[in-house]
Amino acid sequence: MPDSSAKQQATQVTLIGMALDLLLVVVKIVGGFYTQSFALITDGIHSLTDAITDIFVIIAARIAHSDPDENHPYGHGRFETLGTITVGVALVATAAVVFYDAYQRLQSSEELPVPAAGGLLIALISIASKEWIFQYTMRVARRLNSNLLRANAWHSRSDAISSIAVLIGILAAQQGYLWMDTVAGAFVALIIAKVGWELCIDSLKELVDTSIPAKRRAQIEETILQIAGVNGIQSLRTRLSGGKIILDLCILVDPRISVSEGHQIAELVSRTLTGNFSDVSDVLVHVDPLPPESDSSTSQALDDFPARPEIIASIRAAWDGLIDVQAIEGISLHFLGQGIEVELTLHEGTLKAADAEQLARALRRLSYIQKLRIYSKTHDFRVGLAVS
Repeated sequence: MPDSSAKQQATQVTLIGMALDLLLVVVKIVGGFYTQSFALITDGIHSLTDAITDIFVIIAARIAHSDPDENHPYGHGRFETLGTITVGVALVATAAVVFYDAYQRLQSSEELPVPAAGGLLIALISIASKEWIFQYTMRVARRLNSNLLRANAWHSRSDAISSIAVLIGILAAQQGYLWMDTVAGAFVALIIAKVGWELCIDSLKELVDTSIPAKRRAQIEETILQIAGVNGIQSLRTRLSGGKIILDLCILVDPRISVSEGHQIAELVSRTLTGNFSDVSDVLVHVDPLPPESDSSTSQALDDFPARPEIIASIRAAWDGLIDVQAIEGISLHFLGQGIEVELTLHEGTLKAADAEQLARALRRLSYIQKLRIYSKTHDFRVGLAVS
């Protein structure tokens, strides 16, 4: 889905939610004063935090779905994460203020008022409307795979739950349990704090590059191993950015394939992952040669071998006087676990077997050379000779 479309959908659902929240703020707070319900006023404050955080969601969502640029080559997904943390902190702060106010009311010696029956109707309207906006926002969040919209949806759900607590509190207060209205307000504050805390923790995990769940990782690994040319996975690192997965992996391929073929396999891996998983946004593929199936004690790490210029210089020095430099078309090296396999390609002409043996013997002084393969062009055919 294009970023412009995602941005538009995220903005639209949030604007609808914000309009509903602002309407409920007025109805709840004004209604709370008229019906003398502390819980309803508290619920109105909760709706006000919804409206305020909706503004953060709109701003963060628009930035998060912007195209990558020079300063943000991985995109702007982390702005969505920061927006989610802002929502969480606002919820926790609001909950602390409301809970303290409820505690002060319960400690006061003044007689608590009896809420009027009109507060029940307001609570019912709030429950129905907030549950509707929760379902609507969650559908869009799943479609866009947006953690920020999911957070905002659950914020709406928490408002619906708190309105249920308000409904119970008002009913109990009308039955003579006056303190229940205030307790309901305190319960609402705890709900707000819980949601805010969870949003902050989940977003902080993303900011510190916590890996994706093991089940999701296993699905990705299974897909990679089914791709033709991939013989194994050396490493797979995962992290999240704005609800999207960024992958950094190293695949193992046949050590004798060309660089261009290795590149094609890596491109195929990238396209397959982004095509099969909608939440995968960026894939960085590194290609390593598959280690030989042999005793690990005889294998060598790549770092154990000299650099290519040094190897080529040593080979040419070993062949000095044995072969005309002008006859050499190219020298290719295959870094294998037990040594280096050298491929010598000659220009037009043939090479006698005795001369090939002489070249091979000259390389035996280089302990890291395992095998020599010689190719010579003759009438557009290429023939090979392997000398161990």
